[in-house]
Amino acid sequence: MRHFFGIEDEEFIRGDVPMTKREIRMAVLNEARVQEDSYVLDVGAGTGSISIEAALGAPKGHVYAIERFEKGIELIKANAEKFGVNNLTVIEAKAPEGMADLPALDAIVIGGSAGGMDAILDESERLLKPGGRLVVTAVTMETGYTILKALKGRPFTYEGYQMQINRFRKAGPYHLLNPLSPIFIVTAIKQADVLRFELSSQNYKDFELSPKLYRCWI
Repeated sequence: MRHFFGIEDEEFIRGDVPMTKREIRMAVLNEARVQEDSYVLDVGAGTGSISIEAALGAPKGHVYAIERFEKGIELIKANAEKFGVNNLTVIEAKAPEGMADLPALDAIVIGGSAGGMDAILDESERLLKPGGRLVVTAVTMETGYTILKALKGRPFTYEGYQMQINRFRKAGPYHLLNPLSPIFIVTAIKQADVLRFELSSQNYKDFELSPKLYRCWI
């Protein structure tokens, strides 16, 4: 049976570890285009809410969750057990550590970089398949700027937006709005290598395999 993203926040075992809220989670997983056979990486997995939903949405694929805090590791494992997820591998590490031996991936979600965005993007660029999707979230403007700066010059097309969610809260006969923290979501798509041939008068071809130029004799 197909899994529809959007498990209620209260369903997750949380403790005091930050968790991606339901509405944001739905947007992120939609941006990641998780399919039933997708291979997905969740960096800075926290409680594992995104990892769990991605694994449920990819029963023929696999999800890898990188988390550096022991509390988070325990919560991810507890939530995996609660939701009956068995296609999830939990990696205790601070990214980009823990990414070296992963297989080619269809999607990478970055919810926390601990100041290592450039190095994480280096590994993400290597791991993502052509057409693979990188989804990065940020709750501060500084982190949002860091993401855009780190993406420049890389083989990605990208777009982003800021989300502000307000939830209804009953107050007697009325409904008020409870705001969640605004969040930036940036989605980047890895481009296939571009191969360009140019004939010259000296009997060789110059070809460009982005981002480097190579010369091939013919």
